[in-house]
Amino acid sequence: MASAIGKHKIMNVGPTEPWSVREKLCLASSVMRSGDQNWVSVSRAIKPFSESGRPPDWFSQKHCASQYSELLEATEAPKSVLEKCPINTIIYCYFCL
Repeated sequence: MASAIGKHKIMNVGPTEPWSVREKLCLASSVMRSGDQNWVSVSRAIKPFSESGRPPDWFSQKHCASQYSELLEATEAPKSVLEKCPINTIIYCYFCL
């Protein structure tokens, strides 16, 4: 998972409506548990936490990967901040920057 930072690309896949903060937090938590290469597990784990009215493919594997890529892009910070932020606290860093 550490190798994903700095090497990710934003993929334009899936619905264009923004994810809620809760959905993003569930996604990041699930990726921390399952890894950023196991999108089947990530997708299954976060489906119960979807907002009402989401389409069935909202948490597809490709859409989860795309959204996670966008999350990483949003968390990019100056090197000095990332050096102080171990990978297991990426969720904290995202919400505190």
